[in-house]
Amino acid sequence: MKNKIKKSLIYLFLSLFVLFLFNAYFNLILPIKPTGYPASINIPALPKNVSWPTAGQSAVGIVGENYIISHGLQKPSQTASTAKLITILAVLKVRPLALGSSGPTITITQQDIAIYNKYVKNQGSVVPVQLGEKLSQYQIMQAMLLPSANNLADALAIWAFGSLTNYANYANNFLKLNGITETHVGKDASGLDPSTTSTATDLVKIGELAIQNPVIAQIVSTKQVTNFPVIGTFSNLNFLLGQNGVIGIKTGNTDQAGGVFVSASIKTINGRKITIVTAVMKTKNLMDALTSSSALIQSVQSDFINQSVLSSNQVVAYFKLPWGQKIGVHVKNAISGYSWINDYQTILLSINPIKIRSNSNQVVGLVSLKKDFYNNFSEHNLYLTSNIKPPLKWLLFHINY
Repeated sequence: MKNKIKKSLIYLFLSLFVLFLFNAYFNLILPIKPTGYPASINIPALPKNVSWPTAGQSAVGIVGENYIISHGLQKPSQTASTAKLITILAVLKVRPLALGSSGPTITITQQDIAIYNKYVKNQGSVVPVQLGEKLSQYQIMQAMLLPSANNLADALAIWAFGSLTNYANYANNFLKLNGITETHVGKDASGLDPSTTSTATDLVKIGELAIQNPVIAQIVSTKQVTNFPVIGTFSNLNFLLGQNGVIGIKTGNTDQAGGVFVSASIKTINGRKITIVTAVMKTKNLMDALTSSSALIQSVQSDFINQSVLSSNQVVAYFKLPWGQKIGVHVKNAISGYSWINDYQTILLSINPIKIRSNSNQVVGLVSLKKDFYNNFSEHNLYLTSNIKPPLKWLLFHINY
């Protein structure tokens, strides 16, 4: 009887010992899930300073980013000669011109002489022409964009579309198709007539379309043209060209419109060239539009900031261990990304369950920079802040896991 009891006790002890060992092993292999943490975090951009013009309305955009910021009431106003950007964009849709090509030859007619005389009478900007004079499509576009020849804007539109009415119908439809809804082309192709109106936001969109056309971009980056028929030499009215990365685009000025200017400038960020387009409307005069644009351009260029998103060793989440201890999850190296005006950074967190025997060199998840200004996507490993050392008592006796 005593031997049976003794054997039973031994079996019981062995069973408990095996149970303890099993429990310890079971606790070692069971995964621990991270405590509640956000799947994504938006980090606001640092405050930026934009030197907006004090008068009128203005806007800024980035080519290819579909992102425009504006200042002032965006109400349609007279475009003045910036309307010529619309004229050339429309003409190039029906009469495409390859970079390096002069295009068809256009002969100056009596109608073109009458258009010239009309603009002289109305004190518009003109380039002199002669009956029978032959100009290429490219030359006419040069005269339109640099000294802002109103007469040749109308002449080119009539040549391409048959009449100014046909041109206006086409141009207005072209604008709508490109999501430019607050702009209306009126009675002429030059912008001298106040019936052509737009907003600064729409002018940025128009400027973005224009500067992406290699032929237009080449012309607006030219400071001077020589050996032009009749007039000989003319210069670009955009005196900001070449300053602060400015590569174009178009000036405008009338009594009704005040000063209007659309600019494009290049800024290199992190090895990538970006094109910034600004538009200023309803300033006092053209000089004011240009000088205020200069300040605006410089401020928006300086507002690209390589912003810290996560600092070195920053904890982003925690594991709550079964014995009550908390252990952090962190990035070892700092993460940064470029932000711009009103922009933000987004990080995504993905953390895997861990086992009790985990150490600080073990990758436990990823943090991804989902969005910076360039919509870059970069991934960075996450690690535990320290090794996990479970207490022996818990390891052996903590049954209720």
